[in-house]
Amino acid sequence: MFILVYRMESKYLVAIAVGPDRPGLISEITSVIADFEYNIEEMDQVVMKEIFILSLLINISRNLKALDELRRKLSSRCHELGLEVAFYYAGAK
Repeated sequence: MFILVYRMESKYLVAIAVGPDRPGLISEITSVIADFEYNIEEMDQVVMKEIFILSLLINISRNLKALDELRRKLSSRCHELGLEVAFYYAGAK
């Protein structure tokens, strides 16, 4: 018996947010991503001298068409929270 495994090359967006720390930032940011039904596959967060740094690896393979809208809404939310955000397209993992 042979099993055929199809492997789709995943596409990723890396989002890095930096700014003053306060409670609830992760929830505020990740809720935007959840609204688009994207999957956060990896996340790293650190606070250094009250500076919040969050990096997210977001699998965008499921819906590449909504990518620009996600970036726009995530940028807007981060701006409201007093955070700077940068995006990097990561292609396949």
